This record gives sequence, C-alpha cells and structure tokens, in this order.
Amino acid sequence: MLHQPLTTVLAAASVTGSHPGPGFYAEWVLIVGAVVGAPVYFVRRARGRRRRR
Repeated sequence: MLHQPLTTVLAAASVTGSHPGPGFYAEWVLIVGAVVGAPVYFVRRARGRRRRR
C-alpha cells in the first residue's frame, strides 16, 4: 500500500470531529506543503530542462 500513511492521516483528521487533533493539523501541513512545494518542484524541473538544452 503506497498511500497507506496518507490515508491514515486523512482518516484521523476526519474522525476528530469538532475538536481538531493532530490528524487535522497533519492534514493541513500536507495540503500547505503541496501548495508551496508543487510550484517550486515544477520551476526547478523547467530550469533543469532548459540547462540541458
């Protein structure tokens, strides 16, 4: 199971209810990390591709 840890974190985040626990914050860390990290990843990839040409 490749995505088992992610699934566990998301399940824990949805079970906490109205009192957010560690799962809730872990979910938001993953979301914010993806939003910030994805553009950085694609910009570095594009720059690397240009350098190889």
